[in-house]
Amino acid sequence: MYSKMPFSLENIPRQRSFGCLSLKFGCIFSGLLIILYTVLALAQCLASLDKQIPGSVNMDNLENVMMYSFAVGVIVGHIITLILTTIMMVGALREKAYLMKPWVVWTSCNVMANMLLIVFCTVLVMIPSHTDSSELLMYFVISFLGLIIRIYMLMLVTSYYMDLEEEKIERLRTLLNTDTWHSTA
Repeated sequence: MYSKMPFSLENIPRQRSFGCLSLKFGCIFSGLLIILYTVLALAQCLASLDKQIPGSVNMDNLENVMMYSFAVGVIVGHIITLILTTIMMVGALREKAYLMKPWVVWTSCNVMANMLLIVFCTVLVMIPSHTDSSELLMYFVISFLGLIIRIYMLMLVTSYYMDLEEEKIERLRTLLNTDTWHSTA
């Protein structure tokens, strides 16, 4: 039953509740919080992209091309997060585990990417440079706190997802149990 892969869902710590509330409420609360963050981040990305785009884009300058490509990538990532979070919330409300799994996979990938980014930023802060590292350290601390919150949200949704999967398996077992089959004759 348990997977031999180190990054499987069985290795994520299970939660039994969201504080003193249910896991279902925790999933819905997490979804609403992520949707709010994503909408605000999309607005910020679009505003910064609009401000930085000149009348004509010079494709010869590699720095400009990389900056626009990165901004478009971040916008696409936020749009995917928005769509998958909405689907996850529908799955949580209707208690359909298959609607929650894409969000779990996507958020797991985002968490891993954020961890790598934090490690990269830590290395940059430790290397002596001519830039002001106190501002970079502040961004690092805020990013780390956001990562901790995202990991907790992932644990909540994954726990609820696994509870729904276990319920489904238990219902199938009771249907297939030959002791409960009765003859109506």
